[in-house]
Amino acid sequence: MPLDALNDLLEDETGGIFFLPQHATPHEVQAAAKRARFAFFHIEGKNISRKEQLLNHVATALRFPNYFGGNWDALEECLTDMEWVDAPGYVIYYDHIDALLAAHPDQFSTFVEICRDAVGSWKEDGTPMVVLLSGTKAPKGVAKLKASDA
Repeated sequence: MPLDALNDLLEDETGGIFFLPQHATPHEVQAAAKRARFAFFHIEGKNISRKEQLLNHVATALRFPNYFGGNWDALEECLTDMEWVDAPGYVIYYDHIDALLAAHPDQFSTFVEICRDAVGSWKEDGTPMVVLLSGTKAPKGVAKLKASDA
């Protein structure tokens, strides 16, 4: 069950970027994040099929500061900063990834790489960041979350 694996992952505090092989509601993921005392952010992807829409949704969901520039560099800068959030870790849940992944796989790959870099940056600081992706199929290069990942 992915939520058991998520709970184990959050308890382990290692972070990472994973695909959820079974859908979880935002409320379920938020509850797991809350138990771990992590900040939770939900990106609803049903209406995201272009980069600009993704960046706007991410900026809103993560409450980016007004200086967010609305481009990939600014996304990376904000994801590796997060000074406006006081939490021992972060959970970002991007639900319904299918529209962007199908319409612009290159843009989706860029988003994943930026998230992967942010996860790595936070790991160096000892702060776990978990990025969860949910949709009908796992994106290339993103591992499915399973119990053995924690």
